[in-house]
Amino acid sequence: MKLMCKCGNIEDVKTDNKIMNFEFRNCDDGTIALVCKKCNEVVFIKLKNS
Repeated sequence: MKLMCKCGNIEDVKTDNKIMNFEFRNCDDGTIALVCKKCNEVVFIKLKNS
């Protein structure tokens, strides 16, 4: 799987590699903010609790 930002920042998501180009922030409400370190674009990911 790959994380891709509109600025062209691409990160390969693998279990054995550390994410370097994006920062994950927990919003404490079941949402994670994914922040691009290159352009500071934020994408919110809502986690589904089952």
